[in-house]
Amino acid sequence: MKKSIALTLCLLLISAAVPSSLWANVTPLASLEMVEGLLYGQAQSGSLLERIEQVEMDIYGKTQEGAVVMRIDRVLTFLQNQDGDGGLWLLLNLAEWGFSATLSGEKPMVDRLRELELVLYGAEQSGNIAKRAENLMMDIWGTTKLDVKRVTLPAQTLVKVALSKTVDSGSAQVGDKVIYRVTEDVMVDGRVVIPAGTTSVATVTEVTAAGRLGRDGRVLIDFGTVLALDGTPIRLKVDERATEKNRSLELAAGASMAGIILLGPVGLVGGYFVRGKDVQIEANTQFYVETERAVPVLGFYFRPALNQ
Repeated sequence: MKKSIALTLCLLLISAAVPSSLWANVTPLASLEMVEGLLYGQAQSGSLLERIEQVEMDIYGKTQEGAVVMRIDRVLTFLQNQDGDGGLWLLLNLAEWGFSATLSGEKPMVDRLRELELVLYGAEQSGNIAKRAENLMMDIWGTTKLDVKRVTLPAQTLVKVALSKTVDSGSAQVGDKVIYRVTEDVMVDGRVVIPAGTTSVATVTEVTAAGRLGRDGRVLIDFGTVLALDGTPIRLKVDERATEKNRSLELAAGASMAGIILLGPVGLVGGYFVRGKDVQIEANTQFYVETERAVPVLGFYFRPALNQ
């Protein structure tokens, strides 16, 4: 199960980073595996054509015409249309957020659709995925159109986050993974880009335990990327703006924040036999990271599109 989730997250990041116009440079098999990862959570077995036809039957209820690459690209557009209204990915995110204020983007899309139907109708619905998604959209929003607009998420935009578990320089290990969540909506021009509740995974990249000569411990954490509501990966880090904001919060007494989160300055306190302090960020402590660069994304209001 963990392997399947990890594969899905990897495929989400890869597919979001590859513009549709560049898919011609990806082999049909690799492209199909991306689609299957998004839809089912893992690549399927069988011949290439059999697998394409199965995906089409599941989504549209019938096989499609055209060249293999075009058929796969058509399916990807349905699942994750970053040049249009966001596709099934955004629809599922909006529906989940409306129901529970949480997102489960690490799950395969067929599972997410099924779980939403169980919440809304009490049972999984029959029919192809396109029709089921349309029905879900109409029953939740009263329309199949979303009030979305392409906006630019600026560089150095502050993102408030919290770790799911405590990170301590006395016990952390390089390579440790820590789930973190966004705790406040990230907005651009009044539109939600990254909703509160979105989760991602940070990685401990360096650890120094407290030592003699009063040397305090430190921990470096790479926050990697978080997915915007439309599936666009957003690179996060701790830089000048986040550091200034965190200092104003008095996140950790004597903590230094630069580049990526740095807990505990290195310094001298007393003599050789004076031992420094291990430092930590406790679970659920809220602090700031920031976007590394400007990124075009879909921003939206939590309401149906008008005049549709």
